[in-house]
Amino acid sequence: MAICKSLIHLVSALFLCLLLNTQRSTADDLPTCQPNDFHYEYTECDSSDGRWRVSVPKPNVCVGGAPNPPVRGKSCDFQCRSGQFLDVQGDQDCHNCPAGTYSLGGGVRFNSWGTLPKGFELKAEKFEGVSFFRSKQEDHNCSLAGWKPRGDFIASYADRCAASLIYSASLVKAGKVSFEYQYSDDSSVFHFVVDNNKCLSYGDTGTTKWPQGTQDGEWRTLTVDLKSGTNIMSWKVIGLSIHKDAQLKPVLIRKIEIEGVAYSSDCAKCPNGTFSEEGAPKCKQCPKNTFSLAGSKECEICDPDTEYSDEGSAMCINRPACKETDFFELSTACDKDGKTQKMYKWVEPRLCRTDIEGSSQLPIASKKEPCPPCNPGMQRLNNSQNCTFCHPNEYSDGTLPCQKCPVSTAPRNEIAYQWWNVLPPYVSTSCNSMHERGCVTKSGWQPSGDHIHTDKGHSNDAFLTLIVKVPGFQTSEGGIVTFVFEMDCDDVKNENDTKCALFFTVESSKVGIAIVKQWGGKAPKQKFVHHVKGSRAVTLTWTFQKSGWIDSYGKDKALFSHGTETVKIYSINVTNTLGGAASVCEPCPIGIQGDGCIPCDDGHYIDSNTSTCQPCPPNTILTSNRAYDKESCIPCGEGLVSLDHKRCYSNCAYRDSNGRKYDFSALAGFHSVHGANLFTSSGTHYFHVFNFTLCGDHDSDNTVQCVNNITVGKDRREQDVTSSVCRATIIPPRVGHMGERPLSGQPNSLGDILANVTSNHSALIDKMTEEGFSVDDTEMCVNFLFTSDTGTSSCPHGRSTTITLHCDATTTGNGSIELPPKCPDGTCDGCNFHLLWRTREACPFCSDDDYEVVKGECVNGKQIIHYYPPKHCLVTSNSQPEQKTVKCSLLSGLPKEFLIAIVCGIAVIVFGATILIFTLCYCWNRNRKLEYKYMKLVANSTTKDGELPAAETCGMDEGEEEDQFDAVHFKESKGKKFLKKLKAMAGKGDDDNPFESIQLTEKSSSSSV
Repeated sequence: MAICKSLIHLVSALFLCLLLNTQRSTADDLPTCQPNDFHYEYTECDSSDGRWRVSVPKPNVCVGGAPNPPVRGKSCDFQCRSGQFLDVQGDQDCHNCPAGTYSLGGGVRFNSWGTLPKGFELKAEKFEGVSFFRSKQEDHNCSLAGWKPRGDFIASYADRCAASLIYSASLVKAGKVSFEYQYSDDSSVFHFVVDNNKCLSYGDTGTTKWPQGTQDGEWRTLTVDLKSGTNIMSWKVIGLSIHKDAQLKPVLIRKIEIEGVAYSSDCAKCPNGTFSEEGAPKCKQCPKNTFSLAGSKECEICDPDTEYSDEGSAMCINRPACKETDFFELSTACDKDGKTQKMYKWVEPRLCRTDIEGSSQLPIASKKEPCPPCNPGMQRLNNSQNCTFCHPNEYSDGTLPCQKCPVSTAPRNEIAYQWWNVLPPYVSTSCNSMHERGCVTKSGWQPSGDHIHTDKGHSNDAFLTLIVKVPGFQTSEGGIVTFVFEMDCDDVKNENDTKCALFFTVESSKVGIAIVKQWGGKAPKQKFVHHVKGSRAVTLTWTFQKSGWIDSYGKDKALFSHGTETVKIYSINVTNTLGGAASVCEPCPIGIQGDGCIPCDDGHYIDSNTSTCQPCPPNTILTSNRAYDKESCIPCGEGLVSLDHKRCYSNCAYRDSNGRKYDFSALAGFHSVHGANLFTSSGTHYFHVFNFTLCGDHDSDNTVQCVNNITVGKDRREQDVTSSVCRATIIPPRVGHMGERPLSGQPNSLGDILANVTSNHSALIDKMTEEGFSVDDTEMCVNFLFTSDTGTSSCPHGRSTTITLHCDATTTGNGSIELPPKCPDGTCDGCNFHLLWRTREACPFCSDDDYEVVKGECVNGKQIIHYYPPKHCLVTSNSQPEQKTVKCSLLSGLPKEFLIAIVCGIAVIVFGATILIFTLCYCWNRNRKLEYKYMKLVANSTTKDGELPAAETCGMDEGEEEDQFDAVHFKESKGKKFLKKLKAMAGKGDDDNPFESIQLTEKSSSSSV
């Protein structure tokens, strides 16, 4: 052993000597440094808040030499103004940046992301701890995740990993950092953290920020104050997608600016497509039809006849021949004569040429024709170009001027858009792009007579948005949104084609932005209906994008294609609105009209035949207080009740299909369950918390809340979620930091309404087996199903939650709530959640058939009857039968099994006796026939006594049958004859003839002997 150690030390020493000699040989091969080989650098700040300028050689170029002596440099807080740099190599003074470059002076800016700028560091890490997904052995590869430079921006592809973008800056004085970002997917967490050598980052609300979400294509700016010293800034995105195949939208950062750094020792070159003059603090974009390369002081002009370029271009592009897709049709606004015409316009900017052979030409305008009518509820005054809404208590079908509603009628207010010569009230359009030059105009949709369609000319990634702002609804029941549309879109998956999508979303202050429905590819002309609940104002949005976000975010610059991709919306109708106007006036119910209609009482509908208010059946709801006919009463789901006809709820009482009764009153109120613990490799700990309520009485709110206390912005409270079941992401305080408050963010509704309460055992088995639950003793499980009508990008049909109550009489208190073993965060597909609640309160009440009856011993002619309940039901004072004393019966003391054996024995004896009697009767009947034949032989015999007749006398004549002698004719009824036969068999004397009452049919012999 000692010899081995000596050999190891010897080898190590030889290796060290060899390394030193190699370095010495390398240094000996380098020349001696000359004055031109040295350059100046500043040292770190010393205790006097100053620094030295020292002369250092270039590394691995030369050795030795005579460097210049150190000199005192500028103070640590010295800064040049914007557009200047500090000449460290020269006079240590500030000078203007030359043309084609720029400088922030005491700051840095990053807005070009062709490659990762110097000083940035990227990190991608996977989660540690419990997995979201079914297979805990699944090892996800994070090598494809992280931040990716994409030209105009840098994008994070967090996937199911955590992606970090890190930058370190030394500030000589307090400054700030600001960045423009886009964060539109709530299935990921985006937060910004600053570590400073003078403060703690985590838990300090000044250095930890949770940026507010944005819409697709929307850019927001967040600014955070920085303290002097070294600041390590981290932009971290954590993918929280539950579904393993889900593709999260990345977070985008377009520009980062940091103020407070010491100085800029050089000026940065302007990127491609920009230019600058001398002393510029930033670069300017080249205008359209010009271009520039990096470091340019001016832009060059493209050939106006054959070439074109967008703003900020690095090159010119040849103009192609014009095609029919390069222009579009539109209808002009009505003129003073009430006329309009169809015109054609080139898609702007016009990129094509009409002087090339085979190119399409712009069609001429059509002849003027009468304007279409106004939309319902509107009128055109004095041949004005625009239509206006009717006044309150007026109506119009759009073709006639507004009129007063007749007596005993009331206007049916709504927003109804059918004609699109101009944008009607409450309607606006916009274009948003991830690229600065993705939108050629601010408009995203174009009115065109009988429809409105998406505008052309924008980049493929642009989000074209049509917005209708509804001021509110007249009642808490909300209103119905109906629209008719069609979409023509390429759906070919290759490099040159695009795949488009249309999203319909509803935004309110209560639930935020919710995706109701999305369509991809081609969609034929169709109608879509959606019920908006509540009386609050809402914003209805239709957003169209030519290419999918995955393709768009993967490009380094905006792509443009003038294809046939378009969406047409023909009509939009919203009922029961506060704004808008009426197209008709409806009659008031009889007996309650006045200057204006008074609606029916809650829970009453208007009978269209009698115009009277009629009550709805029990346990139904109405969506409007001016509903017509009984069909408007919507039945509640199974197991639910409704007293006010406004909402369906569970009153904690339930009876299943087998008649078993349940009482869940002990489970009413607020409940919460902790999800699986998750960690990133850097130590970030978080989990999900589920809040829910099952049932309650009529006065109970039956809702819970998930709060958001980390989002930046004034409208943070509006992002809190109130529903029947909700989920929030919780980041707990660090261990040992009791003063820190937990952070709660990303609240989501997992069920807005209680749909039904059922005990469908067969449907539950497959679901529980898939999720890893035991399916034993689930016959009496009760399921509460909560649903949400609003969809998301990951769950277009909305989320749902099933809470299964499992009877377990062994639990104490309210029992325990479990998450699926194979999906420990509550869901296996990301959209349908499941919680299992084991509790004795989920057991039904015991019925008389559930009790085991035990009879006591017979004492003094009496016995006690005992009733013992089983373990699968609850005993109440009203359900358990009382013990009773009864008189003993003959068999009361015998065991139950013995009594059953006696009954079975008696049954066997009775059955055997029946068979024996039947056999005896059959034998008696056969014996009677034989006796008759014998007596006939005796009567007809001519021989002496004791001798048998001759053989031929007992033979049958030819043609005779044996049965002929069996024929008996009764003079009396069969019953009386049968009694006489019995008397004959009993015998009255030796001389009695038992056949004296029987007359036989005589038959003459056919031959004589």
